[in-house]
Amino acid sequence: MMRALVRIGELATMTFDTPEILKQVVAITAGLMKVDACSIYLYDSDGQLVLEATRGLSEHAVKVARITPGEGITGRAAKQGRLLAVRDVNTDKRNKYIPITGEEVFHSILSVPLTSHGDNIGVINVQTHAPRTYLKNERQLLKTIAHQVSGIIRNARLYEHVLAAKRDLELVNSRLIESEKMAALGRLSATLSHELRNPLSGLKGASQLLSRKTKENDERRQYVNLILEEVERLGKIADDLIHFAKPKMLNRSLFDANGLLEDIFLLQSEDLNRRGIIVRKRLSKQPPIFADRDKLKQVVVNIIINAMDAMPDGGELMVSSSVSISEATKKEVLTFQFRDTGIGVPDELLSKVFEPFWTTKPEGVGLGLVVCKSIIEQHGGIIDMKSNRNDTESGGTLITIEIPFNQQENNPAT
Repeated sequence: MMRALVRIGELATMTFDTPEILKQVVAITAGLMKVDACSIYLYDSDGQLVLEATRGLSEHAVKVARITPGEGITGRAAKQGRLLAVRDVNTDKRNKYIPITGEEVFHSILSVPLTSHGDNIGVINVQTHAPRTYLKNERQLLKTIAHQVSGIIRNARLYEHVLAAKRDLELVNSRLIESEKMAALGRLSATLSHELRNPLSGLKGASQLLSRKTKENDERRQYVNLILEEVERLGKIADDLIHFAKPKMLNRSLFDANGLLEDIFLLQSEDLNRRGIIVRKRLSKQPPIFADRDKLKQVVVNIIINAMDAMPDGGELMVSSSVSISEATKKEVLTFQFRDTGIGVPDELLSKVFEPFWTTKPEGVGLGLVVCKSIIEQHGGIIDMKSNRNDTESGGTLITIEIPFNQQENNPAT
């Protein structure tokens, strides 16, 4: 007997895995008290007793079987906070079977509350198939085991709280570091953009003047045009740097998001056709959205350009729009999805795609998706990218955007 009690006590020093501890406790207790079943019920957050571990009852009932305090022998022992022993439950009106546990075949039950600092935290039961009168020493033995188990559960929960606090602290610390990093990048971006704008403006003006003074058939004109294209590209980079450093206020209005998509694809149709990319659209009917039309256009164009770059040999771009309830925010949202059949992004790199200055493109700067994320988050929305690789599809990516429909009342200033 003492060896078994010592074994239960040692469990607390061997592991803080509460389910494993309880599983071993019921096994040791069933053998020590020579019973056919031993079970432990603990209170959940709703105040119900949940079967957490058993030896002898149905394993399918673990985490499923629930007892209301005061219901049946187990529920009464928990609610009253005192030991209850019944020789034959068939003759006790207080008994109530829980079919899922398969306990109909058991007659006797000894139920002892588990307490921690004066609070009831659950119950430990032993049961036998045949009627049995539990002697005083048997009752005292289960009370001793209950006391040990209560201490083990208390320590395990304390350890879990410490771990949770540690994880929260690490999360706060990582967010603080990320915030500091983003602030530093923002300051750097603002400085770079400011320093770029003045020389770019001069280059653009000079190049336009040279272009006007150069004849159409002059081969030097193509070089001037190349300079203008690069100046335009650098100008866009400067604009992205400014947006990253200090996003502009949104200019919201009510508009048809599907109409916006149709307009964008009309403008991009020549490039899409030239690259051999087929666009398939599935746009659901929806009410107008209150958002910044130009900013959303910027996001969609960026995504389409990325999709084209990912499909240099052609492919398909599937675009859909729908109205749904966001799992993340529980709000009604407009959902855009862009699914391409391009080269895709490896799963291990997906977490980096929204990081500033990270890119897989040789000539990229790594701000396009960062700006898109900033714009969507300004709207109170979410943007996410996933790999499109599965058993039926060979590659590509899926970008999902969720935007709340009407924030007019909540955001009058934006």
